[in-house]
Amino acid sequence: MAFVGNWYVVIPICIFLIFAARFVEKVSVSLFGFLLGGFVVYPIIYDRFEQFRQWVNESQVTQYVAFFVIGVLCAIALYVLFKVFVFLVGFFAAAGVIYYLLDFVIKRFEILPKMNEFVQQNWFVILLGICAVFGVFAGLFAMRKSSSVIATLSLLAASVILSIELIGWVYFVSSKDKEKTTALFSSTAGLVVLLTLSLVIFAFGIYFNFSRKRRRQKDETD
Repeated sequence: MAFVGNWYVVIPICIFLIFAARFVEKVSVSLFGFLLGGFVVYPIIYDRFEQFRQWVNESQVTQYVAFFVIGVLCAIALYVLFKVFVFLVGFFAAAGVIYYLLDFVIKRFEILPKMNEFVQQNWFVILLGICAVFGVFAGLFAMRKSSSVIATLSLLAASVILSIELIGWVYFVSSKDKEKTTALFSSTAGLVVLLTLSLVIFAFGIYFNFSRKRRRQKDETD
């Protein structure tokens, strides 16, 4: 429930990203890094390291301190390395899609047995090479379009986290039970509501940051 307790920081960040992620790239990447640290890195460290978990559970203050420190450190790291981050996002996204697509086609239509012996014996290496080539091109393209990539990732993260905050607070106010509120996000109904609300907010953010801007540029050109 640390995320609920930090609502006064998290909600403004999410709203800012939804309305301005496309227009302030460096700020967006820093805020995205903060959310990534608080909502991804923090839980991983909490689950993996017993000493950290014991320290965090000492008081609510230590939970907030850990949340903010990890968030700030990730924000700094992502700000400094965001071009590398954007390249890796493009690389792994494209490489992953190509890998599963080629693997599916090869297996579905039984193409590999029809190839020569060299290809059959080295197919995995060849497949990785093909994926790497597509990944490099996609990574370079993502770097050229870094503002759009960061904006989209920031919008996605902000949409999910803002949905968690809104759903969590509404349920917590009605139930007055932190454990039930936390357990809500493990239930099917809770996940469906979370997914639906996240998609709605994400779609609005995409429209506000991209479609709206394109329409304004088109009107100015006309």
